[in-house]
Amino acid sequence: MALASHKLSIAQGVAMLVSALLGSGVFIIPAIAAQIAGSWSLLAWAIMGVLIVPIVFTFAQLGKFYPNAGGTAYFVQQAFGERSARLVSWLFIWVVALGTPVITMTAANFLQNALIEVGLISIGTDFRLIIAVAILSLVLMINLLGLKTAAIIQSVLSVVIVSTLLFSSIDTQFTHSLQLPDTLFNISDIALAATFILWCFLGIEAITHIANDFEHPERDFPLTIFIGITITLVVYGLISLSLLQMGFYGDQEKNLNSVVHLVEASLGNKGYILVNLVGFCTCFISISLYFVGFSRLLQSMAKQQQIHSNLSRVNKHNVAYWGLGFSVTLCCIVLLVSQSLDVPLENLIAYANGLFILIYLAAGIAGVVLLKGRGKWMAVIASITCLVLFVALGKEMIFALILVSVLAIYYAAIYKSNNRIKTS
Repeated sequence: MALASHKLSIAQGVAMLVSALLGSGVFIIPAIAAQIAGSWSLLAWAIMGVLIVPIVFTFAQLGKFYPNAGGTAYFVQQAFGERSARLVSWLFIWVVALGTPVITMTAANFLQNALIEVGLISIGTDFRLIIAVAILSLVLMINLLGLKTAAIIQSVLSVVIVSTLLFSSIDTQFTHSLQLPDTLFNISDIALAATFILWCFLGIEAITHIANDFEHPERDFPLTIFIGITITLVVYGLISLSLLQMGFYGDQEKNLNSVVHLVEASLGNKGYILVNLVGFCTCFISISLYFVGFSRLLQSMAKQQQIHSNLSRVNKHNVAYWGLGFSVTLCCIVLLVSQSLDVPLENLIAYANGLFILIYLAAGIAGVVLLKGRGKWMAVIASITCLVLFVALGKEMIFALILVSVLAIYYAAIYKSNNRIKTS
């Protein structure tokens, strides 16, 4: 039985997915890809646009035939049993714990820039940590009102985000000649750029957690996935083309402010303020979506007695408030600890990226077992793609390997056999 009674439309689902995929990555990944591969980064975007298809199709098919708030963990449970499902669930918990503070600090940085520009904060002061904690508190309050309320707010913000970025990119095409930098073809640089580009698509698995919230999951969920991915690729492609034209990329500082400068060049000083506010809204939506998925995952785990039963409790809006509160608290702790220890945000991104790919790999392998026909072959391709991308991480995959090993040993000691829970 579904865990939620509030139904989403395709438009709301697309808005949530596009907002999550644009996320904080839209403000830096196109510039990093351009820095690595130059004009050939456009080829890297095209390659990832193709490679992501089997992964998207696998998630869409699994979400269609196995809609459940547990998401990837539920898919793995159906394919391989309880022990494997719990391992994947904890991988996702670690992903949110490591990745969300990065997005939260990015949102805080955008908001502080805007507040400084309008004179509400003095230049040279740094309130980003305080703003970040306030953002987490606001996300908690909004999502306690229910997914429907959050979806309506996110739908409006998505229109603002996409419209602003598309306007600035298209304006660049009309006001500047199409002149791309000369770049030598280097397959290793293109492959490395593609690996970074993958970060922009890390959000597909979160939407699977709310597959049950659509009016007609079997029809609406796959449509939401494919429409959202198409819109996302168009936006990223136009932004990348514009950055290459304008040269708004290079060192870390230029990359961080690449899209800010792009919008500022098109809309002036008001554009600078607008893009910072838009950047804040984008990151805020990403944070909200992940907390929704995170709380639903915890609710599902609690219902299956994997964790404390209190995490399955819901309020009058059918929101798992204990799970949501735990999610926000955990991310707040990681945020405060990482800031006090001066841990670079890049490290948190690298660790979360490795775990994300393993989650995608687990979903792909589960798809090989659960799906039939074309779906099974797509799952095979998705699994191979994820494996290659994981190996391409190099030393950054060590953290993920250690965590998986520890969890595997722990659950092997608890479970004498990997009992498979049958589908009801």
